[in-house]
Amino acid sequence: MRVVHGVWTGAALGLWGEAGLPDLPGEPVTLTLTLPTVDGRPVPAADEPPAGATLVAQPVEARLLDPATALDLLESLDATDDPDWTPGGDLRYLAVVAAYAQGLFRRGRLLPRLVTADGAHAARWRPVLTGRDAVAFRDLAAAMPGAVRALGAPPPGEVLHGLLDAFTDAAARRALPERLLLGHRPGPKAPVADRWMLALTAADPTVTVTTPQRPELLALRTALDAWHRAAHQANEPVRVSFRLVEPLPTTDRWDLEFALQSVDDPSLYVPAAVIWAGQRVPGLPARPDETLLAGLGRAVRLFPPLDAALRESQPTEALLDTAAAYTFLRQAAPLLQAAGYGVQLPAWAGRKSLGLKLTTRSKTAAGGKALAAQGVGKDQLVDFTIDLMAGDEEISAADLHDLARLKVPLLRVKGRWVEFDDRQLTAAIRAVEQHRTGEMTIAEVLSTVAAGGDEDLPLVAVDADGWLDDLLSGDADHRLRPTPTPPSFQGTLRPYQERGLSWLDFLTRLGIGGILADDMGLGKCLGPDSPVFLNGTLVSAADAWQRYGDERSETHDGEGTWRTPAAPLVTNALDSDGRMVTAPVTRIYRQRIAEPVRQVTLDDGSRLLLTRRHRLRGIEGWTRDFAVGDVLAVPGRLEWTGAPVSHDLVRLLAWQISEGDESRGGTLRITQKNPAILQELVDHIRAVGDSFQLRVNSPRVFADRNCHVLRFDSTAYARFLGSHGYVWGRRSAQKRIPDLVMTGDLASVRLFLREFFSAEGSVNARMRMVEIASASGWLMDQLVTLLRRFGIWMRVTTKHKAASNGSRTTRPYRVGVIGGDSLRRFYTLVGFGDPAKHAKLAGICMTKANTNVEGVPGHDLLVAARTLTNLPQRHFGVGTVYFAGTQELSRTSAAAAVAALDRILTGEAEHAYLALPGSKWTARTRAAYAGVDRAGLTAIRDRLDRRTNQDVFYARVISVEDLDYDGYVYDFEVAEHHNFVAGGMLCHNTAQTLSLLVSERERGGEVGPTLLVCPMSLVSNWRKEAEKFAPSLDVYVHHGATRDVERLSGADLVITTYGTALRDLGALQGVEWGRVVCDEAQAIKNSGTRQSQAVRAIPARTRLALTGTPVENHLAELWSIMDFANPGLLGPAKTFRRRYQEPIEVRQDDDAAAALKRATGPFVLRRLKTDKSIISDLPEKLEMKVWCPLTPEQAALYQAVVDDMLNKIGSSSGIERRGNVLAAMTRLKQVCNHPAHLLRDGSKLAGRSGKLARLQELAEEIVEEGDKALVFTQYAEFGALLQPYLAAHLDRPVLWLHGGLSKQRRDELVTRFQTDAEPMIFLLSLKAAGTGLNLTAANHVIHVDRWWNPAVEDQATDRAYRIGQARNVQVRKFICTGTIEERVDEMIERKKALADRVVGTGEEWLTELSTDELRDLFALDPKAVG
Repeated sequence: MRVVHGVWTGAALGLWGEAGLPDLPGEPVTLTLTLPTVDGRPVPAADEPPAGATLVAQPVEARLLDPATALDLLESLDATDDPDWTPGGDLRYLAVVAAYAQGLFRRGRLLPRLVTADGAHAARWRPVLTGRDAVAFRDLAAAMPGAVRALGAPPPGEVLHGLLDAFTDAAARRALPERLLLGHRPGPKAPVADRWMLALTAADPTVTVTTPQRPELLALRTALDAWHRAAHQANEPVRVSFRLVEPLPTTDRWDLEFALQSVDDPSLYVPAAVIWAGQRVPGLPARPDETLLAGLGRAVRLFPPLDAALRESQPTEALLDTAAAYTFLRQAAPLLQAAGYGVQLPAWAGRKSLGLKLTTRSKTAAGGKALAAQGVGKDQLVDFTIDLMAGDEEISAADLHDLARLKVPLLRVKGRWVEFDDRQLTAAIRAVEQHRTGEMTIAEVLSTVAAGGDEDLPLVAVDADGWLDDLLSGDADHRLRPTPTPPSFQGTLRPYQERGLSWLDFLTRLGIGGILADDMGLGKCLGPDSPVFLNGTLVSAADAWQRYGDERSETHDGEGTWRTPAAPLVTNALDSDGRMVTAPVTRIYRQRIAEPVRQVTLDDGSRLLLTRRHRLRGIEGWTRDFAVGDVLAVPGRLEWTGAPVSHDLVRLLAWQISEGDESRGGTLRITQKNPAILQELVDHIRAVGDSFQLRVNSPRVFADRNCHVLRFDSTAYARFLGSHGYVWGRRSAQKRIPDLVMTGDLASVRLFLREFFSAEGSVNARMRMVEIASASGWLMDQLVTLLRRFGIWMRVTTKHKAASNGSRTTRPYRVGVIGGDSLRRFYTLVGFGDPAKHAKLAGICMTKANTNVEGVPGHDLLVAARTLTNLPQRHFGVGTVYFAGTQELSRTSAAAAVAALDRILTGEAEHAYLALPGSKWTARTRAAYAGVDRAGLTAIRDRLDRRTNQDVFYARVISVEDLDYDGYVYDFEVAEHHNFVAGGMLCHNTAQTLSLLVSERERGGEVGPTLLVCPMSLVSNWRKEAEKFAPSLDVYVHHGATRDVERLSGADLVITTYGTALRDLGALQGVEWGRVVCDEAQAIKNSGTRQSQAVRAIPARTRLALTGTPVENHLAELWSIMDFANPGLLGPAKTFRRRYQEPIEVRQDDDAAAALKRATGPFVLRRLKTDKSIISDLPEKLEMKVWCPLTPEQAALYQAVVDDMLNKIGSSSGIERRGNVLAAMTRLKQVCNHPAHLLRDGSKLAGRSGKLARLQELAEEIVEEGDKALVFTQYAEFGALLQPYLAAHLDRPVLWLHGGLSKQRRDELVTRFQTDAEPMIFLLSLKAAGTGLNLTAANHVIHVDRWWNPAVEDQATDRAYRIGQARNVQVRKFICTGTIEERVDEMIERKKALADRVVGTGEEWLTELSTDELRDLFALDPKAVG
């Protein structure tokens, strides 16, 4: 594939290519460009010039494009999908400049000019670059690639001025009508100004003049130049500023003060009186008086009343009456600000200060506090009064009529000025003339508050008493007396949960629905080792807390701890337009939890440990409801502007990390077959020493067997890297790229990647991909991050490969693959430093392959569009394969589908179809076009367009593992966008409900059943939570093939899914529900979906929505969820959109936002975290269960033992029976360990046990990471089998401590394990080592077989997890699926609350089970065999 570059010639755009030009428009020419060259060969323009490059003039074949043609080409650059060529970075830069020029035109930032060049006069449009545009100009000039100005090498600013002049003129001519003035077309003798005006939009901009017309031409040019200069004078470092000061209470005189103000530092504000007094102020121009007078003179054109003040020789202010002040507020101030002046207005200016106040009073003496006794509800009557308010003051009808008579919309009410327009005044007079007192029901009060008044006269205050005041305050959970934990609720509610219970109970008794929004931080957090993208590099969540969190800023919220960053901290986030942007991290959160968590893995290698409530980015929105096979979004590009890094150091680090071996004393050995590469590295080593004043002992290259070695010694170099966070001497599995490279600029990162891939990467021509592997998982995550800065997606998998050190040991490697469009981006933007590999890569990139590696999920939307319109598939612009779902859309095909939908919506497709010859399908297709649901199809089109154009890739979930976790979790508060990048994914930032059901039933009375609707993935969780915390409830799960409609009305709690609710809507509507609860209520955020409409159609006394975020993307979602909880309360969707959504989302209206908060506050629970707690200083402990399959041999042995032992147990009794039960359990556990453990025949171990295979994999990973592990077994004979096997396969020490060792030998093993730096495994007998030892050197604990006494296992775990442990501890408990181990584990989990009394004696309690219970316990499940 050829790379096309762009160069500016001064009047035209030149296109040229390194390998020739494809078929492009333009005039063929030969240009002589100054290009970087090494050894007589030009450096590819996409590369950074190396240190030894020289600039040499070289002829290139090019095409010249005039500005208009160039603008068209650059505008369509992103849509170019030509397999023959791709734009270089310089051409993409020019596309950015062209887009910016068009933006200047759209914003009106241009003026007409009369210019002269080569003796000819021309009418041209020229940009006005002031204020923010001047800053943008400087940024664009600084970012200009050298290739853009390779013709003569003019300064960047000069080139950019030429580009913007040409592109702005072309954009204006293309968009403006042919003639700006109507009437006769001016001829050669017409006034010069008329012919100049015509030339501004004509194809030929030339303005010809005769000799007599030259004075006329000069006068026109003088006026236009003065206009241009005046427009740019606002760009001076100091500007004139105006401040409007309110009158004193006894006068009606407004003061408009004059001053000079610094543009860059607005705090430098110098009143005119100071300037006229002659005081010298640093930062002002030499003649500030002239600057002030000149600025005031220009401002008179925008606000004529200034003329009176300018009649004075030293003006300081203008005196205005109220009418003139109002004119300044409404008309002049916006114009002056747009012209670059400073304007300061009173704080109340621009606000709607006029509104209504609703006052209600209950009719009972107690004020409505005795809620339970009264049994009140929405139909209770209260007295009401409506008053007209200006701020905190009431306005009378007389005040309003006086204001209407004066016709000045500024009114002083009790010393405070109020501003409003004629519409407000009319609405206010109408309001005070209507009935303002009377009675209304509670339901009418709530509707009035929710409606918020009207747009011209909003409801600004509510005053109620009693329990209605509690509700309307939006803070009812704190005002109400907390409801204690119900006695039969099997758990203890924290104070905030008790307040939540009282709030839910309160709404239920009133018959009002609500939204329980969980903002506790609980369950919105990441595991401690999760890699987070911060300040351009990857940092684990736990390290980020320590490194960036300011300990002095700590605040506790009752659940966890917040810290603010000690220095600016930024991440990347997905903005509302689907673009990746940098975003500041405002706070870091840490919380200790003990709950199940999820480990999510995607098919691109992204992996993250997160709590169940944590949300990830789905195809279209944020979700926590995902499962294997679902698609999640991952960042398509990461944004970071870094600093340059020494190229010598970057090259050296790339080879040092990839091929180097570091040892103590600062010795580095780099091994490579090609000695020339090592000789180049010698030069880089010396250059690094010179650049950073480091002493480097003479590096030397020598032959060693079949390769060559570069060796040098420098403790100074090692210390230098250490000062930048690099840890010297790490083994291959622990290697990391230092932060100074991770945070470098793009040129430094590109160079590092080129060199690193040259050393470690390979090109697979047959598979059309680039491949790279590393034993270090963190390093691979870093490579993925660096590539993502270029928009390159590398997919990573884990494979077991033989080590490269010559041993036969296999170890886990992370293998990265780049293919599809990312492969071409890699070739264009990064590439290989190795010429042979780069040439091979070029060969497979020359032809474009059909690939869906970076596919856009669109099958569902295409099918929806086809179903909605009933049009044939070929009318949607893509092949039928995309409708079948067997292949994902490429971005090109997705864009084609969007374009096809646009043609259908505009009628273009129908018009084209009607022009075709008829067929037997014509009538049906015409009918389909005539009946197109344009609103529905537009929604589908917009969804597909958003999926296509987001800065994301789409990866599939390949596993979701549930783990028990006890330790810290972390979260990051991100300003504005509320999401961040962690683990390669995009991360967003129950008990009360069950306790409410229990409390209602304990209180007595008639209580209807509760229907809980949730995603299918949460059904099991709700059922288990109900069984655990509310065993007194009759819970029925209405889902699947066995669902029974007869059970619906008899259960206390019915759990179903959104899909089942839609299918069984008729049956659900036939039940008198006391309450309908929607968990993960984001599922009904789109009110138009069938499942949302179905849930709304189920009748119930009250409704409750459970959601972490009522608003994910836009406010219509809040309306939808609120309309479910309280139907009709916020009015129709159209009214809500006009009253709240558009003012808030489009205009950022603070008043509308406050009104919406007032309207929804009573119905949304705000759970504030004031309950203080002490956070333990211990690190995290992650406990997880590892499920292991049986081999077929193990399954056969297991079944044989079951059959034999059940016969013995059934024919015995008393002590003999108990002995047989214990013997059966022992033998079954031995089978689960390994057949050789049961048979004791000395047979081989490999390949016969699922547990052993998993233990070997884990052990390899642990020692490769440089860690240590404790492995516990309760059987000494099994430990004796494991020790030699693991030692042989790991090539690392495997210590073995059991009861047969002397105390001295035990102490020796413990000391070696605690003090030796080498990674190792410590195998221990549970009985011999379960207590007393301190083994904090380990950060992994594995229980190979289970001692069914949690206390004993916890004591063993505490050998590592105890005071003195400084690292996170991972605890794994092996369990064989479908066997006695799984069933006993379930029994233990159910009985943990009674562990000391029931399970505290080990396994003895199991001997009391009946034979039938034992048969169920021992039974082998078919799923046990892997």
